[in-house]
Amino acid sequence: MKKFNKNISVKTLIISLALFIFASSSFSDVGYVGEDDKIELDVNRIYTQPAKFPRKALRLAKDGYVLIEFDIDTDGSVIDPYVVESEPAGLFERAAMKSIRKWLYEPPVYEGVSVKVNDVQVKLTFKVQ
Repeated sequence: MKKFNKNISVKTLIISLALFIFASSSFSDVGYVGEDDKIELDVNRIYTQPAKFPRKALRLAKDGYVLIEFDIDTDGSVIDPYVVESEPAGLFERAAMKSIRKWLYEPPVYEGVSVKVNDVQVKLTFKVQ
């Protein structure tokens, strides 16, 4: 097995980083319901797929983040995710998008009706420990 700085195996580092990213994500997010008068609605995440730390970022020992915006469908699935902002550009976006697409929320309900929630933003932070 290849070794990373200070005798930490790459596999161990990836697992600890994935757990850090998973732990640093909150489980309640905010989105909006309605077309004209947007009403803020809390949505509860019930499944989070941890993002894998990209190998290139490990080699470069780079930290970063990705801010992603998406909608939540009436069944709680994530739809139409896209990157709003990332730092550094081009390094973490793919891993973040791959993770977000697998997330699942409690089906959103507003005033007793199943609704689609728009403009949910989540920031995933990638940090080398």
